[in-house]
Amino acid sequence: MLLLIDIGNTNITMCFYDKSVKHVSRLNTLPARDRREYAIILEGFMLHNHISGVKGAVVCSVVPEIIPAFVSALKDVCGIKPLIVSHKLKTGLKFRIKNPEALGADRIANAAAAFSLYKGNLIVIDFGTATTLCLITEKGKYMGGAIMPGIDISADALHEKTAKLPRVSPIAPMKIIGDDTKSNILAGLVLGHAGAVERLIKEFKTALGARVNVIATGGLAGIVLPYIKTIKKANSNLTFEGLRLIYELNA
Repeated sequence: MLLLIDIGNTNITMCFYDKSVKHVSRLNTLPARDRREYAIILEGFMLHNHISGVKGAVVCSVVPEIIPAFVSALKDVCGIKPLIVSHKLKTGLKFRIKNPEALGADRIANAAAAFSLYKGNLIVIDFGTATTLCLITEKGKYMGGAIMPGIDISADALHEKTAKLPRVSPIAPMKIIGDDTKSNILAGLVLGHAGAVERLIKEFKTALGARVNVIATGGLAGIVLPYIKTIKKANSNLTFEGLRLIYELNA
């Protein structure tokens, strides 16, 4: 039984892996928590799902200050030292970018999983706090990508930087052409985001000069994907699959 942990800017997502992803749980990311709080959370997560005998854990984090407390909590509760994802681990990939040490651990996990699970040249798009795109060649070369504000960040910015626009929670727009403030914002947020992603996909394909398979993941993917015709595959557990793979390659 593996414990897989994805620490994002907005949420910490955890699951157990035993032949497949099981018991996915999510909590808000709060850097102020200490090792005792994380230990209580982990104990409750395990008790609730009747889990014992965890043999290993993998942590993927884009919030570095949380890692020490989580590592200590895992040692206290499970008696194990987790594997921390970085470009230095075996991933099956060859990084062809400047400063690979700065690459987000979630993007490493996504790319490793996609290269293992899918064929051909790949674009991996993660719709999260930020929307990230990664380009991986059919030979496993990680060529780089793009980062843009996610839908939630865009919604926050509209509200915070204007005097009258409300904070609108992103959902699929009911109308393509908005006829009130909320529907205007939703059309701009979702359709505009979809259009930006489609343009990036097109430019990536042109730059590579070859056919590309596009795989989507991330908590906000479901809102945007109906409006992007070029994305045919989605895998909500892609990051977890990458963490499992990295564990198997490095354990």
